[in-house]
Amino acid sequence: MPRPKSFDEAQVLEGAVALFRERGFEGTSMPDLTRKLGICRQSLYNTFGDKKGLYLKALENYGNKEAQSKLALLQGPGSPLENLRTLIRGFASYATTCPAEGCLTVTALVNSREDADALAAVSQHVQSLENGIECALTRAKKQGQINAHTDAASLARYITTSLYGIGLLVRLPDSSARIAATVSHLMESLQRIEIQPAA
Repeated sequence: MPRPKSFDEAQVLEGAVALFRERGFEGTSMPDLTRKLGICRQSLYNTFGDKKGLYLKALENYGNKEAQSKLALLQGPGSPLENLRTLIRGFASYATTCPAEGCLTVTALVNSREDADALAAVSQHVQSLENGIECALTRAKKQGQINAHTDAASLARYITTSLYGIGLLVRLPDSSARIAATVSHLMESLQRIEIQPAA
C-alpha cells in the first residue's frame, strides 16, 4: 500500500511555478527545488517523475488557472465587448503588478524553444485565450455591438499576439510606456469597429 503524501501537492506546484518563473527550466536545479519546496528528492520523483515532469505539471497548472480567470471574464454577464476591454485594460497595469520575472507561459516560450512538450503546453494556453477572445467578438457581432463585417478570428489573433507581447515586454526595465501604448492601440482597434448607438 503506497504511503500517503507528506506534502501539499498544490503548494509544491505553486512554489515550483515561482522558481521556474524566476530561473527557467535549465536554470533551476534539483537542489534548488528540494530546498525551495521543502520536499526530498525521492518524494519529488515519486509524485512527478523527474524535474521535467514537475515543470510540465507546474506549467499546465499555471496556464489553466490563467486561462480560467481570463475566460471567466470574457464569458461573464454583460457586454462581451466591454468584457474584452476589461481584459485588455488589465494588461495596462501588468508592468507594475506582476512579479519581475513575468509570466511562466512567456518564460517557457523564451527558454524552452527546443522542448516540444513545453511548447505544446504553451501553444494550448495561447490558443485557449485566442478562442475566448474570438468567441467574445463573435457574440459582440451577433448583439450588434461591432461591425458585421469584422473578421473576429483575425482580430482575436492580433489581440492575443499583442497581449503575449506585453508579457514579454514586462521583462524590460521601464516598459510601462510601451505597454500603455500597446494597450491604447488595442482599445482604438475596438473603437473603430464598434457601432455607436443612435442618438
